[in-house]
Amino acid sequence: MSMRSFVVLFLLTGGAFAQSGVPTIAREGLTERKDGRLMLYSPGMITTFYGANLGPEPTCFEPIPQNGPYPTESCGVRVLVDGRPAGLLYVGPHQTNFKIPDEAPEEGLVPVRVCVREVCSDPVVLRFSLRKAYIHLQGHAYVNMPVWLEVNQPWGDVHYPAGIMPLDLGRAKFEVFHKGEPLAPAQAFGNTLGMGMGAAAGLPSGRLPLHLHYRFEEPGVYSVRFHGIGYQYPGAKELAIESDWTDIVVEPYTAAQRSAWLASEAVKARMASAGELVGDIIPSLLAQPDQAALAVLMTMVDHPDGSVRQFARFALTLFPEDVQRRLIPASRWSELHSFEIG
Repeated sequence: MSMRSFVVLFLLTGGAFAQSGVPTIAREGLTERKDGRLMLYSPGMITTFYGANLGPEPTCFEPIPQNGPYPTESCGVRVLVDGRPAGLLYVGPHQTNFKIPDEAPEEGLVPVRVCVREVCSDPVVLRFSLRKAYIHLQGHAYVNMPVWLEVNQPWGDVHYPAGIMPLDLGRAKFEVFHKGEPLAPAQAFGNTLGMGMGAAAGLPSGRLPLHLHYRFEEPGVYSVRFHGIGYQYPGAKELAIESDWTDIVVEPYTAAQRSAWLASEAVKARMASAGELVGDIIPSLLAQPDQAALAVLMTMVDHPDGSVRQFARFALTLFPEDVQRRLIPASRWSELHSFEIG
């Protein structure tokens, strides 16, 4: 073999495996989402690490099957999840895509590291959860006011609304206890499949309006538990998901404070996007469906956006009829209570 051929062979093999330093995993976005919620991982999930020295320079020439089976080592790179080798989809100096092994822990804090030949990164400790969700109160909860819960569940976010009906939380449900007794739901839950219009509207994901199904009419501590459905991957069987019981504190709120809040919502609604109206302002008005809230809602029943208009008119039906009759002229009653879905 000539010297020139040897150099070419080295560049195509040994040179591609050159390691320039200790692998370093960029931790941003691995343990928390941009909105501050926990990132949850599960056995079988495909995920990506970014960083430095995660693979050979300039690249890896070993082929990896696009649809598996995925090798546990490629160009000297391995990913270890709690000491178990993960399947590799791509390895590069600044990015590694891998499939978490099916034998990884279902729950708990799990160390993950990237190794290039014999040199390994410091471990990143990730929260694993296959069937457990985590919930907490978004902001504050007040009497007769909106109560939004942030929900972290495995295998995909919750989205609200799940459909054109304001009460529809999709497959999600809650239980609520107060003073040691179960609180009866004020409204029935929905049962919609799919992502719903919440995802289509580009809304922030991962929160649900608890106040649409339970009324918080007195201050105090309420215990809440979430129930949902997850899927490890398309076509997989359903997994029942639930959270621990979580306490939320509902604080007093005066009529004057609520009046000021309604006025601010009316102002905000004038400039709000369709997504903000459907995913926040309209459902928030339903926390206490009285005449003051209805007066704000009525500014949206003729909205130029068809989805907002439909959503607002369905929300209208959740107000007591006598309250509606006081604000809606008889000449408009039939029009506002006739719906065209689609």
